[in-house]
Amino acid sequence: MLLEQVADLLKHRQITVQPVIDLNSGHSVNGYEHPTAVKLRTRLRTVYDVFPHSTSRATARLDHDHPTPYDPDGPPGQTGDHNDAPLTRFHHRAKTHDRYTVDQLGLGAYRWVTRHGLARVVTPRGTKKVQLIRARDGTITGEIYRDARIDIDYRPRP
Repeated sequence: MLLEQVADLLKHRQITVQPVIDLNSGHSVNGYEHPTAVKLRTRLRTVYDVFPHSTSRATARLDHDHPTPYDPDGPPGQTGDHNDAPLTRFHHRAKTHDRYTVDQLGLGAYRWVTRHGLARVVTPRGTKKVQLIRARDGTITGEIYRDARIDIDYRPRP
């Protein structure tokens, strides 16, 4: 449609044309700060703060945390969609100081583990309790979903 046709259809002329954002692709940068484009895609993909059971809407007031801590001497491309967890300031502090560990399993999917070994997986569809699968050395190798109806396809809904 032409812009004039859209304006006529909507009965006003205050129209903003924006590019289509592909939420299935990722973007990374070589700095600590998450760029605006990454923040926008993460916010559109996650909708809410990604702390387990949170109902705080994803807004511009959320901190964008690195689930895998940023290393200034580490490899390039550490900051991006693959390493971005929007959290309220309270949840960000809880993660940092209460010793939660969080792994970003995919775009919009996060596994949280407490220091006591309780685990939750957070996706745009909500929070699910999971049982961890550990190797003999204690490293996490996966999780068991108790609810057989869980959809583990972490792609965002259309």
